[in-house]
This record gives sequence, structure tokens and C-alpha cells, in this order.
Amino acid sequence: MKNVSTYLFLAAIGLASLNSCKKDDATTPAPAASKTDLLTAKTWKMTDVKVSGQSIYGTILYPACTKDDLVKFSTSKVATFDEGTSKCDPTSPQSRPGSWDFTTNETKLKVTDPDGDIMEGTIGTLSSTTLIVTDPNGFGPGTAAEMTYTAQ
Repeated sequence: MKNVSTYLFLAAIGLASLNSCKKDDATTPAPAASKTDLLTAKTWKMTDVKVSGQSIYGTILYPACTKDDLVKFSTSKVATFDEGTSKCDPTSPQSRPGSWDFTTNETKLKVTDPDGDIMEGTIGTLSSTTLIVTDPNGFGPGTAAEMTYTAQ
């Protein structure tokens, strides 16, 4: 009888220990990507420009040779501007460096192109697929432009 009690006791402890090893059903969510992570994860191509709510991207202001240009933002704050497959000037280098940074608590994106021109605009959207920035002087002093970039 003593052996049966011992076996029952050991079986009860075994079952209790199995229950305590039960895995949690809830999974830990992945941390949200930072703005730097989103911006530097992919290469970006401009796919639209709006002035006063009207797209001017399909006009003569943006020739076909500029529509395949790319920008790659690195974590070291370098922005590499690439001419894409079609160059407007065949003698220009394929890629040139500029710089970038977030300003105003990461609500604005400041980009300096290889020629030293500065664009600083308010970030409207920054996701893994889309970047929309509005520059208050993007189409000349006092004329705002909303630029849409698509991740490649």
C-alpha cells in the first residue's frame, strides 16, 4: 500500500510540473521600427510631386530621365543619389553623396543634395513603403511641394 501511495504522489507531482511548464499563448510583439529604420531600410524613388494639390510629376518639369532616380539613406546620415538606368546627362556620375538628418523631434526631414541644395520638409507619412514630405519652399520660395517617394 505504501508503494501505491508513493507512486500516486510521484504521479501527482509529475502532472503538476507539466502544468507549470505550459507555454504562454501570448506572443511578444516585435518592437515598432524607428523612423531611421524605416528610412534606411530601402532605396527610395520619387513617384509624385504635388503643388497646390495638383500633380506636376507627369509634366515636362519632370523628364523621363529623372523618374528612375533613386535615393538611399544610410544610418551614417549619408544620402546617396543614384541616376538610375537612364541619365539626363551621360557624362554625369552614376551616384553622388549628399546628407540627411531628422529635425524638430523627427517630424522633419532635411536632405542636402550633392550640389548643396537643401530640402527640409515636414514628414506626412513614413512607412515601410511610402515617404511623403512637404517642403514649404519645394517649388520655389513660398511655394510648397508635396513629394511622394516609394520604397524600392
